[in-house]
Amino acid sequence: MNKKIISVFSQNLTMYFKNKITHDGERIIQRLSLFMIVVASGLCVSIPFFPCVKIERINSFARLESPGYMQDIEQLCHTDVDERRWEYIVIHHSATEKGNAARFDYYHRKVKKWEYGLAYHFVIGNGTFSRDGEIEVGERWKKQIHGAHTANMNCNRVAIGICLVGDFENGGPPSENQLESLVRLIQYLSRKYHISSSNVLQHKQVHQRCTACPGKYFPFAELKTRLMQIATKERNHIQEL
Repeated sequence: MNKKIISVFSQNLTMYFKNKITHDGERIIQRLSLFMIVVASGLCVSIPFFPCVKIERINSFARLESPGYMQDIEQLCHTDVDERRWEYIVIHHSATEKGNAARFDYYHRKVKKWEYGLAYHFVIGNGTFSRDGEIEVGERWKKQIHGAHTANMNCNRVAIGICLVGDFENGGPPSENQLESLVRLIQYLSRKYHISSSNVLQHKQVHQRCTACPGKYFPFAELKTRLMQIATKERNHIQEL
C-alpha cells in the first residue's frame, strides 16, 4: 500500500515538474519571442529613417548640383557701375579638362601677371570645380573692364568674353548644361546691348594670331540655330500681341 502511494506521489511529482518546466519553458520562449518582436519593431521603426537621411543627402546634393542654367541671368549680369558699349560676344574654351573662374583668375593674375586677373567676363563650368553649366561672373564684368581674352586689343575693348570649361578640340563637345547656359547668357546680353547674331563670334574668328579656340567640337552652328529659334519665337510673340 505504501509502495503504491509512493509510486503515485512520485508520478504526480514528476508530472508537476514536467508541467512546470514546460510552462517555464513556454514563458521563456514567450519572453524571448516578445523581446525579438520588440527588437524587430525597433528595427522596423528605425529602418525608414535610414532612407530618409539618404534621400535628404541626395536632395541636398541635387540642390547643390542643380543645373547652372537655372540661375537668374539678369541678376548675375547686374553691375553697380556705368556699363560699357559692348558690340561683340566672343566664345572661348579653357582647353583644359577642369577649372573654374577662381583657378583661371589665379593663373592669369599670378603667372600671366595681368593686372585685372581673369581674362574673361564670364566662365561656364563643366562640373569639375563648379557646377555643370554654372555661370561665374568675373571682376572684369562687375567693374566693366575690357577683357584680355584675345590678342586683338581693339576687340577686347568692345567684346564680352565667355569661356566654357573644357577642351573642345581634343576632348569632345561641351555638356548640354553648358550649352544651355551659354544660349541663355548670349540671349540676354545680345538683347540688352543690341548685339546682332553676326557679332557673336568664336575666338578663332577674331582677327589675330591663329588659334583653334573654342575647338573643332564646339557646336557653333547649333548655338546659332538655337539663338535664331529663340529670336523668331520672340518676334512671333510680339506680333501676336
